[in-house]
Amino acid sequence: MTTTSSTATVTGTTRLGPACRRLLITQPGTVEVIAEHLPPLGPTEVYVRTLLSGISHGTELAWLRGQAAALHRTWDPEQRIYLNGAGRDFPVAPGYETVARIAQLGDRVTGLNVGDLVCLDRPHADGHILDAATATAGLLPEDVNPEWAVFFVLARVALGAVHDAALSIGDTVVIVGLGTVGLLAAQQAQSAGANVIGVDRYPRRLTAAEHLGIHTIHADEADTDVAAEVRRRTGPAGADAAIEASGSYTGLHEAIRCLRVGGRVVTVASYHGDQPGLRLGEEYHRNRITLISSMTVNGCPQRNHPDWSLDRLNATARELITSGRIRTDTLITHRVPFERAAYAYTLITDTPHDTIKVVLTYDN
Repeated sequence: MTTTSSTATVTGTTRLGPACRRLLITQPGTVEVIAEHLPPLGPTEVYVRTLLSGISHGTELAWLRGQAAALHRTWDPEQRIYLNGAGRDFPVAPGYETVARIAQLGDRVTGLNVGDLVCLDRPHADGHILDAATATAGLLPEDVNPEWAVFFVLARVALGAVHDAALSIGDTVVIVGLGTVGLLAAQQAQSAGANVIGVDRYPRRLTAAEHLGIHTIHADEADTDVAAEVRRRTGPAGADAAIEASGSYTGLHEAIRCLRVGGRVVTVASYHGDQPGLRLGEEYHRNRITLISSMTVNGCPQRNHPDWSLDRLNATARELITSGRIRTDTLITHRVPFERAAYAYTLITDTPHDTIKVVLTYDN
């Protein structure tokens, strides 16, 4: 996919806050960095400067390719269904994995200091204005490496999937798709006492999984039947559960094929566009497979809510990484300066075999 970029300036505001550059997808295949000004800092607000932001390979590429469902149909939040009709339009401000440093405090802000690090659900931009409560909720300990923190959101996403898989000690779980979420989920499933088999078609991701102690199957080898190989390793019944993290209908179909009668597939990926490969009249029908959608945001509480609130999931995901129980040190494959954001997306679209996590870096 060819990704183009440009820079524009937005003006016309009478009262100007700090200068800011932010990233927009303005149409399919086009990434722009917009120069503008943030609103003036309010007395209970915080101004932060971004250090790192992670690109979500699934969600953001769906916007970039023009395949996101919200572009083509209308989401009705009251009925919680998509309706026929025009979807939302470009531009789209993507991103939700931001690590930033506090640069300025409003006059009435307490409990925060200039220089503090915060982890935020904010789109790609080199600066943000936040209310003090949001900054406090994202506050990081002084000794946290920003490159750990960029994984906090996706570690929570993976944790929700592992919970939905309802794993018991000794269960075998197949992780289909060893991108960032798949590798985080695989480690968490191991921590829960499961036997983990990771499946991917890209050798770099398989190698990363093996370095984390995860047994793997290379899905792209000509003679490999993944489901048959799973049964060779586990016995003829198949695996107990699968977590599908590839966003591919072919991957979902393979996850279903790997399971025993009554097994469960948890989908943590987003599925976009028209895809072949999913045949529900086969193993899904014959083996009474349970298909579970894992979602912990967008108005969907975790299945064990209120015992497991979003705050508890976030706190647990953070602790797993900061304690070293979940490793992220080998997952960043590319660090790209923010002004070259278009190139970062091209890396993901054109060389997926060479990428696991691509992050944008900021000269702040």
